[in-house]
Amino acid sequence: MKILVHVCCAPDAVYFLQRLKEDFPQAEITAFFYDPNIHPYEEYKLRLVETKRVCQNLGITLIEGEYDVEGWLKAVKGLEDEPERGKRCEVCFDYRLSRSIEYAKQIGATHYTTTLLMSPKKDLRVLSEVGSHLAKNFGIEFLALDYRKGGGTQEMFKLSKNMEIYHQDYCGCIYGLFKQKKENAMWDLVSFFGGRRPASKEEKLFIKEVRLFAEGLDLKCKEWDFSFINWKLLHASLKVGESSIPFLVQPFSRSIKGVLKADVEEVIQNTIYYNKGGLKVLLVQELKDMPLEEVSILSDPTFLVSVDYKEKLLQNRIRAELQAEICWDTSSVLLIGDANSEYMIGFPADTLQDGSGISFEQICRFIEDRLSELKEKRLSIALLGAQSLGRAGSKFLKERIGREPTVVADYRSQNALIPSKEDPSLANSYS
Repeated sequence: MKILVHVCCAPDAVYFLQRLKEDFPQAEITAFFYDPNIHPYEEYKLRLVETKRVCQNLGITLIEGEYDVEGWLKAVKGLEDEPERGKRCEVCFDYRLSRSIEYAKQIGATHYTTTLLMSPKKDLRVLSEVGSHLAKNFGIEFLALDYRKGGGTQEMFKLSKNMEIYHQDYCGCIYGLFKQKKENAMWDLVSFFGGRRPASKEEKLFIKEVRLFAEGLDLKCKEWDFSFINWKLLHASLKVGESSIPFLVQPFSRSIKGVLKADVEEVIQNTIYYNKGGLKVLLVQELKDMPLEEVSILSDPTFLVSVDYKEKLLQNRIRAELQAEICWDTSSVLLIGDANSEYMIGFPADTLQDGSGISFEQICRFIEDRLSELKEKRLSIALLGAQSLGRAGSKFLKERIGREPTVVADYRSQNALIPSKEDPSLANSYS
């Protein structure tokens, strides 16, 4: 017996696949992740990497299907305003299960099913009808398994929580996203920054990918979510006359209404103060973003500009635009290894405004190089979310387990490590 399982997401898969293995112990089970309906692509990747974790934990082979989003959009054209569980969902089921059964036939499966059957938000009857209808044309039996009953849904939530699986907060498609999250949908669809900014899907995906890698090496992992005050830069520009000036924006600078035209009021050391809107320009020797050590309660709109532009700034009127948002948000800390290890190395999970940060390859190489020390509890690694905004990740870890990393990696270091201020000698052992 060979079973092909269409997988929609990790929360629905974690209990469903476990039960399937128990109920069909002699079967060869292959998971097929085929979900071109999921938007945006970062969300798709997040659900995929968590599904990989589930399958890795259960010893089930996972195959990723094509992300043919254009084909899916054509299939549901005209059904954009349908409600959840409406006609669009039925077409979506048919689209994904049609491709799944084609793949089942391709690998010689005798049966196929889908983890969509596990979702409390999906219509079991419609899924069973679609799955069974398709099966007739391929000579493959559809397993219409109802694992929700008998406490299955509660067990799914329990397993998902124990594995610290990412839980999506909308169904998956772009139309469901707007209906379910309304005005907040823009934060899922648009990235206003390069790299992995705090609380972004890119930051979360990075943490989850590192966790998958570490668990694949049989390393202990523990993940926490934490809330913090986030600052998101939406748009900014700085001009003198008609010339644009290269700049960075000081995090937690407040927005400017419209376009602010201002003249120099006074200069104190390296700061130019303007006569309107609390606008300031900080002159720096080198224009590069740096992480905030502490979050200031002062929030005047503040631009960082190279000192090379000082004379130009002093001689001309400035035109500035700045749109930003401050909100409560959620990031994560991932601890790899034992919390009571002799040393703890911290890696920022986020990146700076200019995209500078630790790469996936860097941290994986470091884990592999220090594998024996991690398993012997001499070393642990903390992946720190939102670290660039006042060391939020480090502060949460201090609150949660009573210690911070001994050494924290620099955002731009080629060797991925710099000495800590508290104990520079430790860095020599881990660089």
